[in-house]
Amino acid sequence: MKATLRKRLIDNGTRYSLRLDIYPPAPHPETGRLTRFVNLGMLLHVDPKTKEARLENKETMALANATLTKTQLQLHAGRYDFLITNKPADFIEFYKKHTLERNISLTTKKKWNVSLRKLQAFLKLKPDQPLYFSEIDKNLLENFRTYLLENFAINTAGSDFSNIRTALIHAYRNDMMTVKITEQVKAIQPQRTKIIYLTKEELNKLVKTPCGKPLIKRAALFAALTGMRISDVAHLKWEDVVFDPTGPCVHFRQRKTKALNYLPVSRQAIKIAAATDVPDNPTGNSTGNQTDKPADIPAEKRTGLVFPRLIELHTQCKQPHFKNWIRDAGIKKNVTFHTMRHTFATLQLLANTNIKTLSEMLGHTKIENTMIYAHVVNASRRAAADVITIPMGGE
Repeated sequence: MKATLRKRLIDNGTRYSLRLDIYPPAPHPETGRLTRFVNLGMLLHVDPKTKEARLENKETMALANATLTKTQLQLHAGRYDFLITNKPADFIEFYKKHTLERNISLTTKKKWNVSLRKLQAFLKLKPDQPLYFSEIDKNLLENFRTYLLENFAINTAGSDFSNIRTALIHAYRNDMMTVKITEQVKAIQPQRTKIIYLTKEELNKLVKTPCGKPLIKRAALFAALTGMRISDVAHLKWEDVVFDPTGPCVHFRQRKTKALNYLPVSRQAIKIAAATDVPDNPTGNSTGNQTDKPADIPAEKRTGLVFPRLIELHTQCKQPHFKNWIRDAGIKKNVTFHTMRHTFATLQLLANTNIKTLSEMLGHTKIENTMIYAHVVNASRRAAADVITIPMGGE
């Protein structure tokens, strides 16, 4: 009987999970069940780029090899008590660790934590109370699914249930569960929500309307011309902008999906990004005479953030500059910064941009995510069909 150290790719190929492969399988001392794989609960970085990550990998491998040697000696002695775990595995502990280690944005991590708190509230668990994997079954998941649907909006419920399901799938892949319980309970299908976007006329109104913080105005217009999310706009650096002879491009990693995106952008978008903000009074409050002047440093030679302090300025509760700007432009829609991304996508389709091309520009991993804009455009074209009428006899 021999034990071999095996690596298993997890977390979208960014980490290895280490486990022992025992062949032939060893009988469990308590249940008699033949057991081949033993999860060590140790992880390795697939591509360690920092000194700390490489050191962590080295220490983990040393510990794993020591465990392998100890296990091999026990196998030769005919002892299999290493298969007995003194402490049952806790899903909540696993979930928190998995959330912390996932390669996702801070905002997404917060959403995952909210989903866990809802599960704890449903089960009436105290913050430090465990939920053992052995306690999770089909009945528990179905009841939790019903609880979410009865207490939250369907898309919110779907997102929370999806987070819990995803964690359970990873637990199964990491040998924490012997049954893929998620296959026994249906996911919550999201409902299509109304897409709010701005027309060209409304965009022109915003261009002509001053904003209390000019940087917010420039960033929003830049998003409307590129389709980038506020998280990506806020972290965009001039070093990410490539000035090709055919036109500028932005090469960046999306904060939400972590995918690399090579996005061609218009020269007008770069001009707006490179403008210098000149408020018309020291307080930064607009009185209608605000202008932008070209910066002294050409965009090609700039470094650092394109829109410094964007998130900080945008989220200042006492000075809701973005909302005031929208209101001053006379726009009655419920516009958020993300509306600019919807505006870009919708206006591109109205201009007959190929939907596959648009999907790539938006950085969507699935074209189905882009198809929601096609439904908006179809509705707009349906309305346009009845715009032109001619008088007929008897009308």
